[in-house]
Amino acid sequence: MTPTIGNRDYTQRLEKFIPPKAEWTPVDTALHAPKTFFSDYKKAHELVFPAIQHTFKHHYENNFLYHRVCEVNGVTPDAVKSEKDLKKIPLLPDAFFKDYPEGKGFLNWLKTIFTGSLPKPVFKNDTPSHDEIIEEFNKKGTSIMFTSGTSGRFSFIPRDTRSWNRVKYSAMKSFTELMDYDADDSVILLIPDPRQTNLTIASLFGIAYDLYNPANIHVALDMKITTQFLRMQRDETIGISEKIKAKALSTISPLVQRTSDVRIIHLLEQIEKSGKRANIAGPPFWLDRIMERMKKEGKAVHLPESQILTGGGWKAEENKRTPEETFRKKVEEVLGIPEQRYHDVYAMSECSSVFLSCEGHYKHIPPVIVPFVLDEDLNSIGYNEVGRFAFIDPLPESYPGFIITGDRVKILEHCPVCNREGPVLDIEVTRLPGVEGRGCAAVMADLMHQDGEEHSAFPVG
Repeated sequence: MTPTIGNRDYTQRLEKFIPPKAEWTPVDTALHAPKTFFSDYKKAHELVFPAIQHTFKHHYENNFLYHRVCEVNGVTPDAVKSEKDLKKIPLLPDAFFKDYPEGKGFLNWLKTIFTGSLPKPVFKNDTPSHDEIIEEFNKKGTSIMFTSGTSGRFSFIPRDTRSWNRVKYSAMKSFTELMDYDADDSVILLIPDPRQTNLTIASLFGIAYDLYNPANIHVALDMKITTQFLRMQRDETIGISEKIKAKALSTISPLVQRTSDVRIIHLLEQIEKSGKRANIAGPPFWLDRIMERMKKEGKAVHLPESQILTGGGWKAEENKRTPEETFRKKVEEVLGIPEQRYHDVYAMSECSSVFLSCEGHYKHIPPVIVPFVLDEDLNSIGYNEVGRFAFIDPLPESYPGFIITGDRVKILEHCPVCNREGPVLDIEVTRLPGVEGRGCAAVMADLMHQDGEEHSAFPVG
């Protein structure tokens, strides 16, 4: 098939997320003015510093908590006059978004971390649950996305409509520049239905609905996933009613998993017979479980034109890690999809862009993000050195996107394989020792029990 990049269909899909030019800020210029992210990276990246100045000033003036952080560090917007001053911008640890009180204090915490004024929600009582708050803000146009680490503590990221549209636009640009895109492809999403949850991994993979014909999208799990559901899945119940529901879930989940996997295998076989191609996307452990079932049943398909996109993190059990190269070979063996058509994405709830791997498996950093690698003293150490990943993300208006993560990375100045411009993350991204596994794959692992057996080639953090 001929990729549809550049045609009217693709242009219209992107244009939905571009505000009128009269309303552009320097952030919109940095995001929307470049025709591509990776063909002229330097030119695109030149637009980022004015965007950062604009965003830093916006959060300094409109975010109560971040203003106090800046005061403590003795930094004002006037101090950031050139790119060398970027190191002055205070960075927040990713754990910042899970440092909330329970009960009545949760809503006040959201107001504190939100930049600007939150919509005014209406609740039935003065102690609404996390899910009631999420649903109410969804109605008001603000998405409270959530994920969880191995500790079971949720992270909550508030995004207004403009901030979420920027996420979608940035992700779509990366996807269509780094993968073979045709709007008429089939899509298999190994996630819960993204239209029924604010779980971050589902929301990000759910951007497929903006790229492809919804009639061609198949979701593995037709189920509403809430924070309450995930708590009960982990046996963190509140009251007798939740205990009863949790017991029922523990019985139903393995059956739901098997039914879902069998349906997906049948779908793969149908796609093979049709001669069409598909994009298969989801956490690697979920895909691995399906491939293990196929191997046990003596099944395999040959889908040489299809593509794989995995994501969700591999951080929970570093001692069980299998190199990505091994997994790619397994994909080729069972699904008949060549290694160069296997892609992995590094994505964080706190970041507005995704870092998608090319055919050479290095993860390309979009020009709208300023990345750093930090040593143990949190000093920048440049390219080809291993350290803690941090970044400045000017895209979100609803929270400060200046973040230190707990991830261990190495940044290369250029991709060693393809000729796309700009820096890349090395293939392997791990969690720093002593830092809890985080990300949505940990949630997904809790969600879909392994039915008494552990088949995953990857740890599921």
